[in-house]
Amino acid sequence: MRAARSCWEKALALDPTSAALNGMLSSVHWLDARFGWWEDRETALAKARIYADRALELDPENADAFTASSVALTMKGQYDEAVVHARRAVRLAPGSADAAHFASFVLASAGYAKEAVGESKRAIALNPNYPPYYLGNLGYALRLAGQIEEAIAAFKAYDAREPGLGFGLADLVILYQQNGQSDQAKHTAERFLSARPNFTITSWLKTQTIRDAGHLEADINALRSAGLPMN
Repeated sequence: MRAARSCWEKALALDPTSAALNGMLSSVHWLDARFGWWEDRETALAKARIYADRALELDPENADAFTASSVALTMKGQYDEAVVHARRAVRLAPGSADAAHFASFVLASAGYAKEAVGESKRAIALNPNYPPYYLGNLGYALRLAGQIEEAIAAFKAYDAREPGLGFGLADLVILYQQNGQSDQAKHTAERFLSARPNFTITSWLKTQTIRDAGHLEADINALRSAGLPMN
């Protein structure tokens, strides 16, 4: 992402009126805010917002601008406005797999899980060579929609596409634990810690965007019950 940011900054210097490039830079900064790569969260979110606003000013009909804005708003907890922007993005670019993918993430986080499942499945249909993280997003939407078996299948597929890296395993722990499969949850937690020995629930919480505080609390309890460390 550092390399991508550098390339897009150079491109934007050559083409400062590009709404798409401003939207891409916004995305880099909200990802930084979510995962804590190089700047503190508030600084990263402020930069994400600046680039998203600039993209929207340059081209108020640009799908990349609305996608970037929708996720930046989600990161700030402004869910209602985020949903409006996500839906606008997919209307403007109905053939864009990425617009559908990120709309699914925003919708699921905001409490529209069933709609999110539809967008995630549409993203996968639009891009037959979809990246593995599409499966993570599909699983997230399915889990929040209560479609447990489908969610488990999606996260298993995500793990299989990126073996040994732990992708999707935290969500599988939650699913198994909340589905009464505690032995499977503990086994998956052990696999997860083997892949990510520095994992803590506290650090995981910083990446979570779900609006429903009760749902998040239940997820925390599931991770703890399966043996994952709080701190």
